[in-house]
Amino acid sequence: MKNIVLIIDNLVVGGAQTTNLGLAEAFLEKGYNVTLIVLKSLIDLDVNPAINLIELKYEKKYFSLLNRYIYANKLKNILDSIKEENGEINLILASLGLSHNLASMINTHKIHYIMHSSVKISQIDTKKNISKFFKTRQLRKIYNNKNIICVSKGLEDDLLSLKIKPLSIQTIYNFFNFEHILNLSNAKLDYDFPNDYIVHVGRFSKDKRHDILIKAFHKIKNKDIKLVLVGDGAEKQNINLLIEKLNLQDRVILMGFQQNPYPIIKKAKMLVLSSEHEGFGNVIVESLILNTIVVSTDCPYGPYEILNDNLSQCLVEMNDDISLSKVINNILENPPEIKNSYINKFNRNEVIKEYKLLMN
Repeated sequence: MKNIVLIIDNLVVGGAQTTNLGLAEAFLEKGYNVTLIVLKSLIDLDVNPAINLIELKYEKKYFSLLNRYIYANKLKNILDSIKEENGEINLILASLGLSHNLASMINTHKIHYIMHSSVKISQIDTKKNISKFFKTRQLRKIYNNKNIICVSKGLEDDLLSLKIKPLSIQTIYNFFNFEHILNLSNAKLDYDFPNDYIVHVGRFSKDKRHDILIKAFHKIKNKDIKLVLVGDGAEKQNINLLIEKLNLQDRVILMGFQQNPYPIIKKAKMLVLSSEHEGFGNVIVESLILNTIVVSTDCPYGPYEILNDNLSQCLVEMNDDISLSKVINNILENPPEIKNSYINKFNRNEVIKEYKLLMN
């Protein structure tokens, strides 16, 4: 039996976390022995009991470098014990920053580093010149001569622009279990939803630019349609203040975080993303699977790789509420056809084939 190990920082609610659980489930269904190593004791998501779940229980106890070496050694010992108990490990997948950092201290080429978001945007662009230099040097140390998987082509280009020299690099898109999503979308909604509404699904954070979305919604022609915001986060107060300022209390509905947002997406006239950046944009594909059209900012990275061909008309420039409102109006009046060919490449079975090739 082949052995797969996935390493991730935590299992809080997030795109990388749900993607990893999905990968673990898919490998399990293929008959593989699957181990999921969670570095921090932050586990909010349900894990299939058939998956071997191990917590590293990472804590900051010492100065930074010593701390990383200590926990990297603990991680290596766990991998050695898995090998001793189950036989050769065929594939190791590491996701998120801490996992990458610790894994880079272990001398093995069997680890593949999955990039779920832009290190350039999140870790480089926000820093001043001298800090940028040292941070870039640190990232090169982590990723040089490593096997890297990016969840979008834009992320691959982003990483290479930092003059990182990987051992190998390729794009493998996030996969989606179409049947599971469609089944979940049939669940009964507890809330009495309006007949016509636009939906946004995502955490309430500055980079999601809910302010742009709400201002654009204020400008659209159809004053009877509602805006449903699914999510929660640090920007909630600012979002509420803007809703009150624009007198939209009767037209904007805050749903909070939803474990199953698919019935809400399925019944929506449209899903809108107003982000300044995305690692990929999972919710875009999920919406298309449910035959709900998407309007998205043409942000780095992901949306333009999903919304192509006749769906490219659904892309709009970033940070421009006037342009966003115009595109929303146009697509509401003349929604383009969503063809199966646009989303088949994200089907779970197709993507798992690419991961299986890595074992060779």
